[in-house]
Amino acid sequence: NTGDWKLRSYQRRKTHSMLNGATELAKVDNDIEEPGQTTRTVETDGHKVNFQLLKSVTKRPTTSRKERMESEWTNINVHKSRALGRIGHRCQRWLTSKDPIYLTVLYLVLYLSMNAIFAAVWYFFDRKGRCCEDESMTYAQVFDFAVQTSSTIGYGGYWPKGYLNNALVVVITLLSIVLSTVYAGLLFFKFITPQANIEFSDVIAMSNVLGEPCLEVRIGNADGRANALINGEANLWVTSIQEYRAPGEFAKRRVVQTENLHLAVSQVPKVNGVWTIRHFIDEHSPLYGLRLDEFPATTIYSLNLNFKAIQVITKGEVFSQTAYQVEDIMVGYCFEEQAVWDPKTKTGYHDYSKLSKTKPSFVWYPNAVEVDDYEDIRLEPPSWSNRSNGKQQVTERPDEPVWKRQSTYAASERW
Repeated sequence: NTGDWKLRSYQRRKTHSMLNGATELAKVDNDIEEPGQTTRTVETDGHKVNFQLLKSVTKRPTTSRKERMESEWTNINVHKSRALGRIGHRCQRWLTSKDPIYLTVLYLVLYLSMNAIFAAVWYFFDRKGRCCEDESMTYAQVFDFAVQTSSTIGYGGYWPKGYLNNALVVVITLLSIVLSTVYAGLLFFKFITPQANIEFSDVIAMSNVLGEPCLEVRIGNADGRANALINGEANLWVTSIQEYRAPGEFAKRRVVQTENLHLAVSQVPKVNGVWTIRHFIDEHSPLYGLRLDEFPATTIYSLNLNFKAIQVITKGEVFSQTAYQVEDIMVGYCFEEQAVWDPKTKTGYHDYSKLSKTKPSFVWYPNAVEVDDYEDIRLEPPSWSNRSNGKQQVTERPDEPVWKRQSTYAASERW
């Protein structure tokens, strides 16, 4: 009856659950994904916002995310530690960032160079003895002696004679032990550190899910069951930069705010394929009632997505993250199906070529704000103390955009 339907509808909106109201969703002519009405008006923060049912609102960006998000920030005027400690930390970060093949080649180059240098010292600076009191030794033989000594092999064909040569043997042996220990430690670190080939969708899809606007992002474990991951967890944040000038102040203030975008499901038991995370743009969302091409959505700097899971093999955590911009949100699109299951053979596969492919889909999206709708926002620039005859004078700053001259309080009154 009508009461039961309203209860199921309320539970579905409250929990964003596919199970609540599943019977209604299964109908071909259900009124959830394709409602009969194409417009609706809601009230948020004391103001009315008109929504329209649209498709294909935005287009895919022409430039890549990597190119648009590329930037570099450097910390200055920080408290510095000792020079030796800074050099050690930099070397540690640099070495741990290299792959095992690079480290192996680097180790061989350093090891052979060390032996070549010590062989040259014995050959050119000790012409009479050539490290072993044998003037007939060639450079190749002296180099052979250096390798046998540094590798602690010592076949017995050569042995050092004299205090200086024995001291050099001790030095080359210690250097070789240190070099080999560091190389072995780096290899061990590389092998025990959990690794996973995590891929993210290039865009964020925005369409109606359960009758409400929803952001969707895909996270994929490209290694699949060969590198099983369990206890997957994702977090999505939006960062905006607000610039304003408070009444009576000349200098502008800049406020960087990061807010959490609550996910319908933020944890899953395992990630062997592709996981689609969803953020419903409801009354509790910071994005509710905003058009992405209008203020204040234009102040959004980035949307950051973090993912972590436990690798079954090593029992350690793997981490990965990515960032998006407003241009990456495809309004009026949903992702194409990329999972195929064959019930006869009981096999399935995930097509990663469709990880970021979208298709048009309905979405409730706010109408463009008319100029008259901004009457309650103070568009003139803030004033500072410049009084004459008891009246406050306002000095214009036409070099700034209008939205940057709006006060935070007035903007919040509108939105």
